[in-house]
Amino acid sequence: MKQFFKILMFAALALPFSGCDVEYDPIVVLPDVVLEDSGMTTVPTVSIYQNDAYTVTLTRTEGLSKAAEFDIVVDQTLLDDYNELNGASFGMMPASGYTISAASVAFPEKAKTATFTIQFKPEAIVTAAGSPRQAENYVIPFACVPKTTVNSESQRLSALVRFSFSEPTVTVDAPVAPEELTFISGVPVSRRLELSCRANFTTLQPSKLAFAATQEMVDAYNDANQSDCLLLPSTCYSIDAGTFDAEALSLVYGITLDASTLDPDYAYLLPLKMAGSDYTILQDNIYYVKVTIQEIQFSVSNTDRYEAATRLSHGIKLDVVLNGALADDVPVEFAYDASKIAAYNDSKGKTYEALDASKITVTNATMAAGAVKTSATVTVDMTGIAFDDGKEYVLPFALDKTKLPQGSVMKSDDVVYVRLKRTLYGSWSNRNSSDDLQKTSTAGWTNSNYMKATTKPSDTKVDGKAYPYVNCYYSWSTGYHWYVAWDEVYNGDQNKRVVHAFSKVTSGYNEGQQVAQIMDYGSYFDMETGTVFFDFQYYWNDDDKNQDKRQTIKCYLESPLTVDEF
Repeated sequence: MKQFFKILMFAALALPFSGCDVEYDPIVVLPDVVLEDSGMTTVPTVSIYQNDAYTVTLTRTEGLSKAAEFDIVVDQTLLDDYNELNGASFGMMPASGYTISAASVAFPEKAKTATFTIQFKPEAIVTAAGSPRQAENYVIPFACVPKTTVNSESQRLSALVRFSFSEPTVTVDAPVAPEELTFISGVPVSRRLELSCRANFTTLQPSKLAFAATQEMVDAYNDANQSDCLLLPSTCYSIDAGTFDAEALSLVYGITLDASTLDPDYAYLLPLKMAGSDYTILQDNIYYVKVTIQEIQFSVSNTDRYEAATRLSHGIKLDVVLNGALADDVPVEFAYDASKIAAYNDSKGKTYEALDASKITVTNATMAAGAVKTSATVTVDMTGIAFDDGKEYVLPFALDKTKLPQGSVMKSDDVVYVRLKRTLYGSWSNRNSSDDLQKTSTAGWTNSNYMKATTKPSDTKVDGKAYPYVNCYYSWSTGYHWYVAWDEVYNGDQNKRVVHAFSKVTSGYNEGQQVAQIMDYGSYFDMETGTVFFDFQYYWNDDDKNQDKRQTIKCYLESPLTVDEF
């Protein structure tokens, strides 16, 4: 049997070479090559100053293995035929306006695509045409002529390429309101500003741009604003060459000013408007810099204020502002001065108490050369001071004016009075950061609908304990409430106290029933951070409880953001 199959196989192999008179044509597989974009193609270009390349792609059916090669030929007859057929009048692109990367393009075996590029030169094209609009009439007609037989229609191997042009544009992002700078008379400290611009092309040359600053611009500003500013002398400022980021298409100018030698009796104005003939410039507003010259002026911000101390360590900022930069560092030093409390109480009709100086730590600051703001910080140790015990404190911090430069003027009080109260009363808000727990199913408890601490009722108790309370849900007049059990340490942490939540939403319930409407899973007040953490569920009645129809509250609340006057 094996011998039989061997004979059969050899016989089959011998058939094509037998003496038969039948002739067979060779089997030829032809690649169906076409241009990806045939016919008329318009290539948008942003600027006449931006050379670019258009990539021409030939494609064929994937999987064919035959190699193929095409000559790239610029053909006037293609353009003539197009114009005649479409009633158009396009012209032939001058040779100076483009370069084709290769004379031919080849498909290797098994390749699906082949490409070549047409490098075009917009500036040369526009120069030859006379204008960007006329340059759009130029066309490059070309054909890919196969060197071998291919299964492609000739019209699908030819194309016409033309270009559209837009003006190279620079947009100046000038603010409507003027920049305002103050210089200290006789103190030569320069100030730097930045003016940002945008371009719509990558080949921008900042050297082709400049800024004009004229008296006419100042006059227009004065008329519009009923002012009498003078034109800032050119010796008082300089503008750098500009830094252009071609990737981001951004242009930034640095403007350096020093007007410390000018007459302090006048205000000065630097108006800047971009100019340049090579690009289109868009600037809706003149960029104004208003300059004044003053004596050295210091001011302290927020010199009489209220703060609620909920943390064991309460922080206070003492902000000092300078009206202009100085050449040297200036010490900014405050000292706690309890001797000023009596006079302060007399002026307010109050009886604020003093805190022991040992509980107060002042960390002074330095107004660095060139800076116009700094802050000293105060840390107050609130350990051992009870919450809401009726005591209110005032902390006076006096600025040491002897450390300020000679001739300095104080434009504010030089003493900061901080009224301090150890309290839970004030406006609280949900903490809003990604790593914090948020409420899970209570629509009314949001950052904008924060809890509001109210006055502690004198005759209200729960389980025999008086409590401060907070409205949690503003949809009802009474809402949900909580109180801190100061004698209950939470989870062994001496800095945390247990928080009890309850509801007074319906009349007719006794205190025990109200407490029973809450299922608490571990709520607490953290005295170290001044934060309340809630983790509980509430329900309306026993049926809701048994049917698991419960609302879940699980979130952090920040310490009071504002407190009522005290």
